[in-house]
Amino acid sequence: MGGELDQMLLITNSEEDKCQFYVKNEIIYIIYGKFPDKKGKYFLEQMSNFYGELVRGKDINNLDILEKDEIDRKFEAQIRAIINKYIQLQDVFSDQEIPFIEDTLRIDYLGLSSMSIGVISLLLGPELGVKFPGETESPEEEKEMIESLLTAKIEAIAANTLGNTGAYPRWIAVKLGFQNYRFLTFKKYKNDYFLYLLSEGNLEKLDIVEDYLDPYIEHVVDKTFSGTLKPFNRLKNTLAELLSTKRFFQ
Repeated sequence: MGGELDQMLLITNSEEDKCQFYVKNEIIYIIYGKFPDKKGKYFLEQMSNFYGELVRGKDINNLDILEKDEIDRKFEAQIRAIINKYIQLQDVFSDQEIPFIEDTLRIDYLGLSSMSIGVISLLLGPELGVKFPGETESPEEEKEMIESLLTAKIEAIAANTLGNTGAYPRWIAVKLGFQNYRFLTFKKYKNDYFLYLLSEGNLEKLDIVEDYLDPYIEHVVDKTFSGTLKPFNRLKNTLAELLSTKRFFQ
């Protein structure tokens, strides 16, 4: 599907925190907490500049223990200095959230899961460019395989995020180009159901999409999943029909 991991919003006990990512020279820098985008970008760039100087000319995959300890010690000291500088610059940066050039949000994939078990998987268009790595007998079979592949990948992302942070992601943003983003979003329902959407465009339209889908979804998540897929198969057909003509939300 391409793109570069950019941001992620995490929710723990109704508290929201943000992860912001920065990739330079095959090294991923991450910060986590409460901060506007512009401040996070400044912090990450300062981190990468200093770390780049520390490891310049070194094979970071083959450092001995003493070299690693020395780099870690210097890096931690510089991080504290960057934090102090960051605090001093609090009034310099204005809030700057993800900029959107699109006025709509296009839905490309919808999934519903219960306790990490996918109960609905629905590919809505070709824009994701996902190909199943194998031979299939028909376009319908290939679509089902791709839906299963996407479900497995998304469930793994959700499980790894929850395991590593203790929080579930509300959204993950992947940058495709200048002010062009793809989003993986999650909404939690009662009885441990999660709705996830792969979309592209303006994330501010997400509430409109979820409000549109809620009346159809809420009547099947009122009970704990028992292993019976009949109501979910009916819902999948309903959603496929609805979204076949309404994938763009404004």
